[in-house]
Amino acid sequence: MHCVVRLALLAPLTDALLAPRSTNAARVARSRRGTELAAAPAVATGASSKVFAAATGAVSRLVVTTALGAATVKANIVTPEQINGLAKVVYNFFLPCFLFTTLIRTVATYGLSPELLLLMPFAAVAQIGIAFLVSRFVLVPLVGVKPRSAAARELTLSGSFGNPGVLPLLFFDALFAGARDASLLPRLVALTSFYLIGFTPAFWALGNAILADDDPDAACLVVSPDECEAETRVDRTKKALTALLKPPPVRAALGGLAVAACTPLRDALVGPNARLANVFAALNRFAGAYLPSASLVLAGSLIAGGGGDDDDAPPGLRRIVALCLHRFCLLPALGAGALFGLAKVGLFPAVHNQ
Repeated sequence: MHCVVRLALLAPLTDALLAPRSTNAARVARSRRGTELAAAPAVATGASSKVFAAATGAVSRLVVTTALGAATVKANIVTPEQINGLAKVVYNFFLPCFLFTTLIRTVATYGLSPELLLLMPFAAVAQIGIAFLVSRFVLVPLVGVKPRSAAARELTLSGSFGNPGVLPLLFFDALFAGARDASLLPRLVALTSFYLIGFTPAFWALGNAILADDDPDAACLVVSPDECEAETRVDRTKKALTALLKPPPVRAALGGLAVAACTPLRDALVGPNARLANVFAALNRFAGAYLPSASLVLAGSLIAGGGGDDDDAPPGLRRIVALCLHRFCLLPALGAGALFGLAKVGLFPAVHNQ
């Protein structure tokens, strides 16, 4: 749903991406450098219909994937305990392998361009920061739950973070796998991997700080320093840094970026004369298990998830409605407005229909 709303708000961009590319070599070269994307007027209507059909097909695949995963848990083919165990494997191994290999392969293919290294991680941090502030200081008071309650923490977490790993990759595969430009899907995966450089530390550190009140390291990342056990500012910084670097996905992302930036190490793993090609191939095989495993965890969690607390009974519907409006209306509108605003001042590739 969130992807569809954003797609509707960014329809000119998707029209340009799905429209048949001009054979003019200069225009193709400009589009690959991240400059203007143009859709020919003769195919504008056809491109719009393709966008709608592709979006519908993508959402249908997500619905079927989620339904099958939930059905396996409902039928006890996969138990809730197995879902929890698989989630730990995804978190500790499959996701780190995915981040590590994707970042190295992306840099080997496209280099360390500014839009990869700076724009995408910054976009992730900015998006999470805005969503967190709106969730904590607007959504929670608006719904009327107690600021220190479990319901407030759940609302803040749900309103601050989306799912930029599994859902976008599934959506991109369904939407752009048949694009005329065969390099489009790999570029989107590359952009997603660098987006995760900013998202991953924020999610596993700030997200843990929102939920884990009894973790002194995580508490140092919360807005109020009173919730941190460290006495001095230096100690609080050390605790916060420890919490930031603790999750395995964060370490894998930073490690992958470091290896990718070091040409001898990168060439030893990827390339025609890579001495450690078998090692990279093995890691890449485990990385390939991330998407199906995470999809099963995501779907199975809908059935295997635990129950709520006492706060969940009376205002449950109001909280759901407020969260949906926040996630599906307010945040996509803010995101689209920010993109078009950046494009207007020249900080983001502009989209024009010619």
